Amino acid sequence: MSGGTIRVLIVDDVAESRDNVEKLLRFEPDITVVGKAARGREGIDLAVALHPDIVLMDLNMPDMDGIAATMEITARVPTTAVIMMSVQNEPDVLRRAMLAGAREFLAKPFSLDELIMAVRHVSRLAPRPAPVVGPAVVPGIPNGRADEASHARIISVVSNKGGVGRTTLATNLAVAIRRATQKQVVLVDAALPFGDVGVMMNVADGKTLADIVPQARSLDRELMEDILVTHGTGVRLLLAPLTPQEAETVTAEHLRAVLALLSKMADYIVVDTRPGFDDTMLSILDASDRILLVLTMEMTAIKDTRQFLEIAELLGYPADKLWLVLNRQTALSGIPAQDIAENLNRELTAKIPDEPAVVLRSVNEGAPLVESHPDHRVAVEINRLAASLVADDLVEGLPSGAPQPGRSSGLVGRLRTAFRHA
Repeated sequence: MSGGTIRVLIVDDVAESRDNVEKLLRFEPDITVVGKAARGREGIDLAVALHPDIVLMDLNMPDMDGIAATMEITARVPTTAVIMMSVQNEPDVLRRAMLAGAREFLAKPFSLDELIMAVRHVSRLAPRPAPVVGPAVVPGIPNGRADEASHARIISVVSNKGGVGRTTLATNLAVAIRRATQKQVVLVDAALPFGDVGVMMNVADGKTLADIVPQARSLDRELMEDILVTHGTGVRLLLAPLTPQEAETVTAEHLRAVLALLSKMADYIVVDTRPGFDDTMLSILDASDRILLVLTMEMTAIKDTRQFLEIAELLGYPADKLWLVLNRQTALSGIPAQDIAENLNRELTAKIPDEPAVVLRSVNEGAPLVESHPDHRVAVEINRLAASLVADDLVEGLPSGAPQPGRSSGLVGRLRTAFRHA
């Protein structure tokens, strides 16, 4: 940005659309429209000449579609970020836009609030003249982080495929971190439509993320304390809405505000998520210090993991922000773990064995395995992963099977440099 002003270029072949967007932005003191283009090629030329902070790019244009134009702009002007606009809101279109390098997607017609929020959010994430990866941004936290003393480490547990054990890992990991550090740990169930954290932690009642929505503008510590549910393990839970209808009221902006506030209230935040790359998921991924990408030994899971890694690279996430976690490792799959690592060209940070009987029982009983069976080999591996994530904060009396500081191979060394945002 120049002098604190976000410089925007609008590219849309419909003159009325260009003018309407310009009118929406006109009265925002921190946003200036520096140019408008009616064609993709014209938009590229103006981007090269003007170096705007943001390009608002329409998807469908007669000479060159927005996907191709975005790819060329991001290659030739790496300090410019692109927000794609389209009446098409299908998942495949969203994925193509991100693969081309777009940082946000606005479905037409969009409101003034949606437009302004997207422009400001992407501006914070956009690379600056020195081509480095920008920090994750959480509203209310300068440069995406609070002071180290008040910033929780945010660990999101993700997968590009359902049914890989993501929620099981998230719940057990939160308990393992609590047991290992005795610090404040919050487990957020952001699998909004069908969250299962409450079931897996045997919590039948309690307030949820949906209770934040009516009071979002006055969200503070007191309100958050009232909504959080304290589990018997000491982990505090922010539960998913009870119904898909309630889940629809929770927006990406709500989650950004929640994570910003929780970052000042806790030491660790573990976020369970859901497959996809919508704005809600991108908000979580942007705010995360560590992304645990969970996969199993199925070709479909490996394929989806590769796609996730490709998109993460295009989104500018540092390679060491993502750790691969192989769940349900078994010799019966016919695919050696080493072959999976080589295929993905990434190290497998953790390999959790396949023990369906004991895991199923722990899920059905609502008792996290690391608490009920801490010496079981599945629990041992999860404790080992937790110890690697919190190596600097380990306390005496680790759970049985968890490694001592300095004995977790190369992961401790990685940890000391991994919580960086260049």
